[in-house]
Amino acid sequence: MKADGANLYDLVWMRRYFLVAIGGGIGSLMRFAIAQWVFSVSRWALLPILLINVSGCFAISFLNFVSDPSGDIYLGPRSRLFLLVGVCGGYTTFSSFSLISFVAARHGALADLWLNIGLSHILCLISVWVGAIVAAPFPHASRALLRALRR
Repeated sequence: MKADGANLYDLVWMRRYFLVAIGGGIGSLMRFAIAQWVFSVSRWALLPILLINVSGCFAISFLNFVSDPSGDIYLGPRSRLFLLVGVCGGYTTFSSFSLISFVAARHGALADLWLNIGLSHILCLISVWVGAIVAAPFPHASRALLRALRR
């Protein structure tokens, strides 16, 4: 009996991962398609990402507050997982960041709000900088490797 319970538990968790994966795939495809379309209409390089981040923030907020368990419309935990974590998360993680910041501000957790905003921006910019530094030698190393292999 215990093995059946463990299998059922694993099945429930696998279903959650599946919902997030499918939703994330849909969100990623939406992000790609919208970015391609917006870039074809406007050559301003920042516009596609700006539009995606703004529309993603609206979408996650709308879905979160429309389907809140305490509200009139409740989609259920699996639908919320699929839409908020999967689709919106695949579409833009900036929407999750913004929702977390908004909820912290709404509950008066100003220290959490500013730590989330400040640390996210600073640490992400530092991570991009470090990534650029770490990646810099790769083109030279790969060219040298290809030359060595051709000999």
